[in-house]
Amino acid sequence: MISFKLKMSFSAPPVNLPTPQTLMIRLLVNAAFPFNSRGHGAPSLSLLQVLSVNIHPKTEAVWDKEIPPLLSLLEESTPGSLDKKQWDEKLLKLLSKTLAVIDDDKWTCQLAAESTRYLSTYNNFLEEKSFLYRCIGVTLQQSFNKEVVKKQLQEILLTARHNDAVEREGVAMGIGLCANSHLEGTLAKLDEFGKSDAFKKSPSIFNLLKERNDVEVEKVKSTLILCYGQVALNAPPEKILNRIDEDILRCISKHFNTKDLTMKLSLVQSVGLIAKAISECVKKQGFIFSRKQELIAVMLDFIKAEPVDLLRTPVRHLVMNTCAALMPLDPALSENESFDLLKVCVNSVFSLPPETNTPEKTKEEEILDPKQRKALYKDTLAALQELLKSVVVKDPTPDGLQSVFKHIESWLSSGHDHERERAVTATAHVLAYYLDNLTVKNMVSFHNLGALLGRVSPRCSDPHPAVRTAAIDCIYTLLYIQLRYEGFSLDYKDEGVDCLLLFKDRLENPDPSVLYKTCSDLTKVMSKRLPQQQLTTFVFMLFEGLVDSQPNCCRASSVILNTVLKNRGGGLQDLVPEMLEVLHVRLQNITEEQVRVAVGQTVLILASQHLQIVINTLVNQPLPYDSWTSEMWMALGADPIVANQIIEMVMEKLLIMAPYVDKKESMMRGGSTKVATNQPLAMTCGLKELLLNGQSQEPAVSLFPQLFSCLTVRLAASVGVSAPKDSNTKHAASIHVAGVAADALRILLARAQLDEVMKKLDEDNAWDAMREPNTHVNGITLLARAMAKHAGPRLPAIVECLCPSLNNIYECQRVTVTAFFSELLSHHVVTELMLIDVLMNNMMERISDPCCTVRMLAVRGLGNIAVGSPEKVNKYAKELLAAMSSGMEEKDDPGKLITLEAMSGLSKVLLHLDKKNVHLLVVYIFMKIKPFLESENDDIRCASILLMGNLSKFGSGEPVFKDQIHNVLVSLLLHLVDPNPKVVKVLKENTHKLLKQMFSCLWINVTSRG
Repeated sequence: MISFKLKMSFSAPPVNLPTPQTLMIRLLVNAAFPFNSRGHGAPSLSLLQVLSVNIHPKTEAVWDKEIPPLLSLLEESTPGSLDKKQWDEKLLKLLSKTLAVIDDDKWTCQLAAESTRYLSTYNNFLEEKSFLYRCIGVTLQQSFNKEVVKKQLQEILLTARHNDAVEREGVAMGIGLCANSHLEGTLAKLDEFGKSDAFKKSPSIFNLLKERNDVEVEKVKSTLILCYGQVALNAPPEKILNRIDEDILRCISKHFNTKDLTMKLSLVQSVGLIAKAISECVKKQGFIFSRKQELIAVMLDFIKAEPVDLLRTPVRHLVMNTCAALMPLDPALSENESFDLLKVCVNSVFSLPPETNTPEKTKEEEILDPKQRKALYKDTLAALQELLKSVVVKDPTPDGLQSVFKHIESWLSSGHDHERERAVTATAHVLAYYLDNLTVKNMVSFHNLGALLGRVSPRCSDPHPAVRTAAIDCIYTLLYIQLRYEGFSLDYKDEGVDCLLLFKDRLENPDPSVLYKTCSDLTKVMSKRLPQQQLTTFVFMLFEGLVDSQPNCCRASSVILNTVLKNRGGGLQDLVPEMLEVLHVRLQNITEEQVRVAVGQTVLILASQHLQIVINTLVNQPLPYDSWTSEMWMALGADPIVANQIIEMVMEKLLIMAPYVDKKESMMRGGSTKVATNQPLAMTCGLKELLLNGQSQEPAVSLFPQLFSCLTVRLAASVGVSAPKDSNTKHAASIHVAGVAADALRILLARAQLDEVMKKLDEDNAWDAMREPNTHVNGITLLARAMAKHAGPRLPAIVECLCPSLNNIYECQRVTVTAFFSELLSHHVVTELMLIDVLMNNMMERISDPCCTVRMLAVRGLGNIAVGSPEKVNKYAKELLAAMSSGMEEKDDPGKLITLEAMSGLSKVLLHLDKKNVHLLVVYIFMKIKPFLESENDDIRCASILLMGNLSKFGSGEPVFKDQIHNVLVSLLLHLVDPNPKVVKVLKENTHKLLKQMFSCLWINVTSRG
């Protein structure tokens, strides 16, 4: 390329050519917008280089050096790739160098004057005009003539079209650049302009233009406010700090109460520029910005004044940018001030409707087009992220990070997709920034890792894809932050953590099962990297996630929770009670059935690791159990191994613990009441709930004999027992103590699939009978009867388990077991099962029991052998007759129940005894019966007559027996008119037996004498 210089004479008449200054400034403005007008930027710069000697001889060297690189840059750039801000800076720098080389103040002043005069020619090209203002500012920087500077500033301020935002910005930047060399004069001119007529409202005859004039004044004020901000930014650092309060903030703070949007925006921008200026200055010298808190408060007021459900102005993002610029300055905000700042800004942004939401048009403002709205949302969210980062920069510690996150975390579980997306995206950006800028000087604990992971990880199954993706990014970053705190280098790569990024593809699949599996897999990675001391917080945060607004995330929380507990729960023994308490509270608010089931799994996992602690905790829950505690107990039945352990543990405890205590009713009335002890009652309640879980069938069946025996004995010790008092209300718990044991026993029969037994018990209302003191023995009798008829094969093991209870110190338990055994003897199945000897021996032992009822039931049982196994009667003849005879002689028998059972039993036995076994005892027994004929007890009289009738066959042909019958004959005849019809009936049925024996004896005597 051949280089050449074009020489022109700008002074030669009569052609009207532009001055060198005008030509240069016009070409520079063209170059500032290189792709406009079919790409006039490069030609303008080339022409400028060609005309260098014509514009000024001294420019040739500098332009030959500076312009070619600019041309090369344009050749390599496109409208989309060229950084406009940097390009403008390069051109302004070229102008500054040019003026410095020319070094002619007169020439420079003329350039400023002509540039100012040509401003109006760009009224239809506001961007170009704005750049021209900046060129004027650079030109005035190089001028030494203060009067010219003052004059040009005055002209700029007076002629500017303040209504236009772009022009206001350009004016401010131009004046700011001027202040770099003329700080005093610029501030003086701005102060003078602020007091001029431009700020006085023009009167109108009809006041029709009043509103318009108001607007004009506000716009002029806005320009002035922006000027002060640009002055602060561009002034020499060594001079500006002393002028901030007195000359700059003093002039703009008077406008802080404005309601005008334009002024608000200018104030926000200006304060931001001031903060930026101070930040640059304090790098070289210390400075305490005493008005920092005041300015932030003003900024927050601007945000608070914005409509909460509408984004129509840039106030939010400008305020946050300004606050971000103020944050690094001293003094630091107090904890409360920082809290308020973040709370206002975060809530103001996150609560905005989605970007796609189109607000209704109002009279005051036009609706933004989609492109504008998208840009405004993008700027606002970006500004918030920058503000959050500025807070982290001020305190780059785990505490500083937490101070930011606590304002975001509640939004993570918002019910609105767009709010959750904003929250998790902001979190991801802040964490990434924290990691990028993390400098670990000492081994510090990342103490909030568990809390952060616990909040973020459930979002990996969020219904909104963008939330899932950002959540996995958060987890990845958090784990790398932890690695850095553990001392790993910047370039360290952890294979396990890096694999988290591979999960992103899986998280794109909306299938819940895929998401939950992914959550489980990523939890295994987190579990390995999570320090033990962080595990607690992590788990408790997941508890909160169980009631998330999104059902998917509730389920994810449960999946993550159960996965981490399986892997790491063994070390949490000290926290088990607290965890169960929190789960109990959470269950009250969980509506998702799948989550409730998963919580049950959580309890089960804890029980598999800390069984004794779990049981102790559940046992100590208030009685009666609420539905949530019951659910937790029921969950323990889902694992046969755990359920088996619990059943064995409960049976062992019930065996050794006192079932009740005797408490005096009152000092005045005396007497005592049986009150259930808490733990055995609670265990029985828990066992009942556990058995309700259908999966408990296996352990229930395998332990059936022991459990059946345990619950039967527990039921025995519960009848007639009052519930203990609630420790809070001091009133007895509303729980039927015996009813709980009966219910548990009933459920056990169901688990063992003894349907016929249950059917029979239901038909006989046996369960109700078993619960109450007056009918308990009858109920147990019905239970034994049903078991004998429909569950015979199970009896040997049950009998073996029940036998030790016959020696218990509690009468009630001996009564129940004796009643059960007594009834079994009524059924032949005990002989078939070879239980007859065991049962008979036990009954014989109970004949001497200190408890009257036990003795009575033992006698009944002995008599029942005649019903169940009549063929065995003669085998036990001696024992039976002795026991029955002893029973009839019972002294400690207030109600004559033992006597009655002895006579009734003997009557049954006599039907099957051989004569040889009774012959010698007939008269003895007859004599024992005689006194009972006169008993006032109807049943006794009936039994004695029946027994005499059955005994009569053994006295055939015995004169002694005839004499005994003869002695009671009158008494018997008198009973034919007994007031009790039953006695009369029995007597009539047995009289012929007795008379037959008596006449048989007479006939024998007559024939023997003959």
